[in-house]
Amino acid sequence: MVEISEVISDREFRRFIQFPNILYRKDPCYVPELYISQKTMFNRKKYPFFAHSKVDFYLAYKERQVAGRIALIRNNNHISFTDEKCAFFGFFESIYDFDVAKALMDKAVSWTVNEGLESIIGPENFTTNDSCGFLADGFNNPPVFMMPYNKSYYINFFELYGFKKKLDLASYLFYSDETPEKVTRLLSRINEKMKRNSIIIRPINFKEFDEEIKKFRVAYNSAYNGNWGFVPLTEDEFRFQAKELKKIGDPGSVIIAEKDNSIIAFVCAVPDINEVLIKVKNGRLLPFGFIKLLFCQKKINNLRVLILGVHEKFRNSGIDASLYCKLFEYARNANFRTAEAGYVMENNIRMNSIMKNLGGRIVKKYRLFEYKVM
Repeated sequence: MVEISEVISDREFRRFIQFPNILYRKDPCYVPELYISQKTMFNRKKYPFFAHSKVDFYLAYKERQVAGRIALIRNNNHISFTDEKCAFFGFFESIYDFDVAKALMDKAVSWTVNEGLESIIGPENFTTNDSCGFLADGFNNPPVFMMPYNKSYYINFFELYGFKKKLDLASYLFYSDETPEKVTRLLSRINEKMKRNSIIIRPINFKEFDEEIKKFRVAYNSAYNGNWGFVPLTEDEFRFQAKELKKIGDPGSVIIAEKDNSIIAFVCAVPDINEVLIKVKNGRLLPFGFIKLLFCQKKINNLRVLILGVHEKFRNSGIDASLYCKLFEYARNANFRTAEAGYVMENNIRMNSIMKNLGGRIVKKYRLFEYKVM
């Protein structure tokens, strides 16, 4: 028999956080999440998402052992901004037992109904700015930073229950020393055009971090408006994420295009610290994990491209290609061999075309599901 229990106490949250480490302990591709980061993310007093929205956490028990977990999310900002009456689920894990997965999905459906919502979508932890989607193709390599990894049977479990595909997403791999010839030929003309239009491309200035982040947030919310799942980030949410990424980032890997002192386009990448975290047992930095992190950080070979955005007025101008080439130049100089960019939604024809024209190839695919409760 499967029992579903709400996570309330600190002890239960520790079980919630640690369960994946038990589930994947023999999987060579599994990368543990940093325990301290997860603890902060689930803290209703510290994490900015909880200022406007609701999350309930649940554990599944079978024979008195933790057998699965799920978070059920009411994103009030999403509902207000999109007028879609949907819930989300995230942080799903389950042993290879459909009864366990079904019990968690039953809880998700009843919770959605009790919230007065019409459907539930996921996985999404907590928004599209976080890890989302089930890995559907590309299980042969570990995930890059802030990207999902899961058991291959999850998709079958959700389809068996009756969830339907909502959207597929992709990750593209690039080699920093390979720029397509046609892009190289066009680059000089693109850069000359930007110069005539007084558009400046530069790295972000960490010394003026607060001022840069204010402009960056405006540009981000403008560039992504209209994408599926997009909801403008609040000032607190954007600042929190920016500060977290600054801890591992480098100014040279955050490149902006600026006109009249406003950011009109940007690309942001960070070192793929999963190359190090995969060696940190249970995601705990103490007692020796921190030493591993420091020792191995200079050996990271891959960049994780988090976001690329262009203001609507400046799309189809070649700015995105110029930004990517600048990022590749940085990657070569900093001895990064590859870069993985995601997510790219399957219905974003323009962005998929850009990725392919820049020499990217799809290496992983992810899937979001939806279940209509009424």
